[in-house]
Amino acid sequence: MVLPSPVPEQFVVEVASDPTLENFAHRLEDLVLLLRMAILSGLDMTTSTILHLSADVAERMRWADRQLLIFTGGPSQRPSEQVARGFEGLELPPIEANLLATWCGRAGKPILAWRGTHAELDAFLDRVQARHALAVPMFLEYGPAGAIQFFRRGDPGFKIEDAQMLWFLGLLTEAQLERAHSAQKLVTVAFTDYLTGLRTRGYFEQELSQEVKRTLRNRAACSVLLLDIDDFKQVNDRWGHHAGDEILRQFARVLTRDMRQVDTVARYGGDEFAMILPGSDHEGARFVATRLRDSVRETQFWAPEVGKPLILHVSLGVAVCPADGTDSLQLLRAADLALYRAKREGKNRLCFSA
Repeated sequence: MVLPSPVPEQFVVEVASDPTLENFAHRLEDLVLLLRMAILSGLDMTTSTILHLSADVAERMRWADRQLLIFTGGPSQRPSEQVARGFEGLELPPIEANLLATWCGRAGKPILAWRGTHAELDAFLDRVQARHALAVPMFLEYGPAGAIQFFRRGDPGFKIEDAQMLWFLGLLTEAQLERAHSAQKLVTVAFTDYLTGLRTRGYFEQELSQEVKRTLRNRAACSVLLLDIDDFKQVNDRWGHHAGDEILRQFARVLTRDMRQVDTVARYGGDEFAMILPGSDHEGARFVATRLRDSVRETQFWAPEVGKPLILHVSLGVAVCPADGTDSLQLLRAADLALYRAKREGKNRLCFSA
């Protein structure tokens, strides 16, 4: 295992987080850019939009040849992303191998570095074809989440006041990322079933409406599955709701085990679940539904109150767009009727809309 390189103390810069008049005495244009970015902080923006906005501001500051913004995902482990300006024709270092991001993240302070004093740094600067570098960290949920990096191909190098100005840009970017992250967490909580971790019925119905529109626009197909655990009421009646809740959590894991990222799996209510399978016609839906039915039947469910493994069965109703409906209500009604028929015909089976 290769240990991370220690942060060289000669490259670490002390800066203040509270701006003063002295900070902007000779940087009025930079101040205007930062104010414009601050004004936009009230808008709802995605991570990508925030990074591109910060890159625009960094580029317009015009005191670096190249700018690189790196988002590592932070403690939440969201997808990493980087935005580069001025690197045309160069291959960017992988995010996980970006030395400056590692250094400033570990130091929690800006890094102002130059060629000729550190072999590992020289190798990194060779890769980005620069002589001088300046980087500031960004934090999210009290953990490193990325960095803003400036590079110059030649002399003169960066100054401490440059580090201070970039630090302010980093704080603004960090605040906007935090706001976007908090908003996303609220959405996630609102649309996540507390018991199973699946999507809620409200999210499912909203997503189904959008998926039907995409399907019709692209002249493709999508399928809706409604699933109901057979005779699940007996579990709650015999062993109590705590046992039933544990079985439902395990059942949810079975449903999501082999699903694609584009599929939507939701708890529709009680012991009833629902799925959206984008791009799946009758044949594709039959394959998924059969696999789910068999997976449930072959799984041993367990709860402490029961004291023995439980074998469950599931009934499924399937509807396909556009054959069974061209709006979400029609599809749900068709899938519900198919589920009712599966129950009536003996359970532990799947039925398509007639």
